[in-house]
Amino acid sequence: MKTRKSRIILRLVLPVVLLLSVSFGSFAFFPNYGLDGNNPQNQKDEDKYNKGITVSPAHLEYSVDVGQSKTQKIKISNFSDKVRKFKVEYNDFDMGKNGKSSFLEAGESKYSLAKYLNIAPSFVELKPGTSATVSVTVEVPSDEEDLTSTWGVIMIQQVEEKKSLDPGNKTGNTVAFGITPTIAFGVWIYQNPSNVEISGVEIRKYVYETDDDSGERLLFLNIENTGDGISRCKTYIEMTNLGTGEQKTLGGKTITVLPGYKRDLIFKIPDDLPKGKYSTIGVVDYGSDTELVAAEMEITVN
Repeated sequence: MKTRKSRIILRLVLPVVLLLSVSFGSFAFFPNYGLDGNNPQNQKDEDKYNKGITVSPAHLEYSVDVGQSKTQKIKISNFSDKVRKFKVEYNDFDMGKNGKSSFLEAGESKYSLAKYLNIAPSFVELKPGTSATVSVTVEVPSDEEDLTSTWGVIMIQQVEEKKSLDPGNKTGNTVAFGITPTIAFGVWIYQNPSNVEISGVEIRKYVYETDDDSGERLLFLNIENTGDGISRCKTYIEMTNLGTGEQKTLGGKTITVLPGYKRDLIFKIPDDLPKGKYSTIGVVDYGSDTELVAAEMEITVN
């Protein structure tokens, strides 16, 4: 790989107040249930039930201080044509640099939210076309000391009854195995009390590389949350052609960076970008009212 490192890392002080906009979505599962589309009534039923299972929102964010509590709702909807049963459980998780999570048992992580959390109900049964809500309460005792950021994930997993298998052999020498497919959803939950600071997001590395095999041109940002609060960061690259003045923005995705953790971000330069010299600025907007974190580098696109 050909590597060119960044020349300067800087902070940009803004003259206006910035608002960090975070949108929460929902999960959906879209199975094919094989309804008979030739029958008008069946077609009507298919239109009603072909949305599968939906869970909303995808994230829950709390800022509960000592002696306080807050409840939010998760909505589970069954738009399939079958009765669906779900168990609702909490797990801790750890996050790698690439943003992928590994799940842990409740209470295993030092950042576990388990001791403050109450989920009700823990089991949901839904008939076709119905919905249910799960209450998720974060309550911090009045005698709690050294309150820090905590996080976890609420797993909503379909429950299927185990079915007996007929091995088709009366000799007793045959072993039968069966697989019952199920679905699961994860709702990420973050608790950021008001005493924590989200003021330490830094860019640790900003690099331009060209892959010798694929020829892809890539910009890499490595960022670290050195504060003690959970940060929701909007990251993007601003590219300016030094010959023509034309500008191009790469990325714009909002990501979560946990305190003490790093994230590696990759931005692919479009194949049709005109050749030439470019000024590039990698930007991290972590919700501060007064500043952005940025790294500047000049590159040549061949």
